[in-house]
Amino acid sequence: MLDRSLVIVGLVFTSITSLLVGLAPSNQQSEVTTVQLTPLVQSVALEVVNAKELAPEEHAVPKGIPKDKSKRCPQWEAKFREYGLPVVAFSYISFRESRCNERAWNRTLNRDGSQDLGLVQINSSWRTVTRNICGTDIKGLFNVDCNLSVAKYLYDNGGLGHWSL
Repeated sequence: MLDRSLVIVGLVFTSITSLLVGLAPSNQQSEVTTVQLTPLVQSVALEVVNAKELAPEEHAVPKGIPKDKSKRCPQWEAKFREYGLPVVAFSYISFRESRCNERAWNRTLNRDGSQDLGLVQINSSWRTVTRNICGTDIKGLFNVDCNLSVAKYLYDNGGLGHWSL
C-alpha cells in the first residue's frame, strides 16, 4: 500500500511541479501564484504522511535491543541515517560494541585472533571488503565514514546477523 501511495505521490508531485512551472511568470519579477489542490491530491498526500507517522522504521526497536535509551549513541544517529542503516539498531550496537568510540579497538577478545575496529566494531576478517570499499587497510575502519560504509555493506549482505544483539 505504501509503495503504491509513493508512486501516486510521485506522479502527483510531478504534475504539480509541471503545473507550477507552467504558471511561473516569464519575467524575473517576484510574483506569487496560488494553486488549489484537488481533494484527491490532498487525500493522497495526507495518506502518505499518516503512513509515515504510523510506521517510522528508524524508531522501531528490533528484537534483542533494549528499549533503554541510555544504551544508545545519539551523537551518531544522523550518520546512521545518512548511510541508510537502521538508526535504533546501530545506535545500540555502537553503544554496546564501542561505547560510542569511533577509535575503539578490540585486539584481545576474539578467540580466533581477529580484531574488531571502530564505532560498530567491524571484524578484521573483512579486510578485503574494507580495502574494496574504503581503499585502505583495516585501520581505515577508525574513520567513521569507512566504518559505516563497511557496516552498510555487511547489513545489506546479511542484516543484523553480523552483530550479536
